[in-house]
Amino acid sequence: MVAGAKKDALLEDFQKAIDDAIAKGMPFKGWLDKNDVYHPGFLDRFDEIVKRHGWSYKGGREWRARVIYETNLKSAYAAGRYKQMTDPDVLKVYPYWQYVHGLRRVPDSPREEHEAWDGLILRADDPWWETYYPPNGWKCGCGVRPISKRKLKKLGKSEPDPSPVIETEERRDPGTDEWIRYPKGVDMGWAYAPGRTWADGLVPRELQKPLGQQMELPGLERLPALRNFAKPVTAPLLDKGLPEEGYVRAFLTRFDADIDDPALFRDKAGHVIVVSDDLFKTPAGKSKLLVDDPRGERVNTSRAAALAQLAEALKDPDEIWIDWEWHKDRKRWFLKRRYLRASPDLAGLVVFEWSQAGWRGTTAYNAETGKKAKRKPNFNQLETWRHGALLYRRRVEEPENEKGS
Repeated sequence: MVAGAKKDALLEDFQKAIDDAIAKGMPFKGWLDKNDVYHPGFLDRFDEIVKRHGWSYKGGREWRARVIYETNLKSAYAAGRYKQMTDPDVLKVYPYWQYVHGLRRVPDSPREEHEAWDGLILRADDPWWETYYPPNGWKCGCGVRPISKRKLKKLGKSEPDPSPVIETEERRDPGTDEWIRYPKGVDMGWAYAPGRTWADGLVPRELQKPLGQQMELPGLERLPALRNFAKPVTAPLLDKGLPEEGYVRAFLTRFDADIDDPALFRDKAGHVIVVSDDLFKTPAGKSKLLVDDPRGERVNTSRAAALAQLAEALKDPDEIWIDWEWHKDRKRWFLKRRYLRASPDLAGLVVFEWSQAGWRGTTAYNAETGKKAKRKPNFNQLETWRHGALLYRRRVEEPENEKGS
C-alpha cells in the first residue's frame, strides 16, 4: 500500500506514463527491432514506477498493469471518437449513435445489460449517453457507431429507439463508505461519458460521486448543495486598512506558520500539506492581494478581509476534492486538491497543487458576485468546483430530538 503524499506522487507518475503511451503509441510490452535494439513498453514503465514508489498492489503484475493501460487507452480512444462525432458538421450527417456491444473486444463473460443495449440507436444528444457512453466499466469493450438518417432507414427504422429508463440500485461508495443510488450496468465511477470528460480537458479517474451541478444525469442522485450541510465559519472578517503582510499573517498564524516560515498541516482527509505564503503569490512571486490603482498598488481588501475565514475553510472544510487539471501555459497535467467551505458570508475555495516537494498552496479566495457595494458570496461558482474524487465530506449531525430514535 502507498499512503498520503507518496500515493499522490504515484498517481502523477502513472498519469505521465499514460500520456506518454498515448502520444507515442507505446505498446503494452516492449519489443526488439531488427537491429536487436529494445524499445520499452508500458509494462516497463509500470515496473519502474512500482519500484520507485514501493507500491504493493493487488493481483498479478501483468493483470494490474494491463488494467491501467487498457482502461486509460480506451478512455483516450473514446475521447477522440467523442470529439469527432460531436463536431457540428458531423452531427448534421450522423445525428444518431448506435451502441455496439464488444466493438473493440468481445468479452469472455459479457455483462447482461451491455448485451441488451447492443444495437440500440438514440439521438446523439440523448441524455442517456451521458451515463452510458462506453466504456462504462473496467475492461468494457463496447463502443458507439455513428448512424445517418439514410442508414437508419436501411435498418428498418423511421426514428430512433425510445430512450431506456435508467434504473438505479443501492451501492456502497468505496471512497466515503456511504450508500448511494447508482445506475445499473455501470461499474462504480463510470457513470459519465469518458469521451466527453476527456474532451473537456479532464482526466477520467474513479469518480466517487456523481458530478451534480456540472452534469444532469437522469436517474442519478444529485450532490446535495453545500449550504444544506455547511457549518458557518466562526472567524470574523478582518478589518480594512491592514498592510498586506498583516492579512497574510492572519491566515498563516492559524497554522503556526509565518511569512518565509512554512508549516506542515494534516488535513481532514489525512494528507499532510505545506502551508506557506505561496498561497498569496503568483508564480513570478508577485502578491495576489495587490491590485493596480491610479495612485499605485493597493491591497484588494474585499479579498484580503476573508483570509481568516479561508484559513478556517482549510482547517475545517465542508468538502475536499481531488482532480487532474490541464495547465495550458505549462502544458502539463497537475493534481489539484480543493477545499470548499460555504457560510452566509463565504463561498471559500483553497487550492493546493502536487509537486515533487509535496502539496503546496496555489490560491485561496472567496468567490463573490454582484457590484462592488453589494457583493455577496457566489455559491453557484462554489458548486462548479465539486468534481473529481471526493476525499472528505463533513458529516451532518442529527438533531437532538432524532438521536436514539
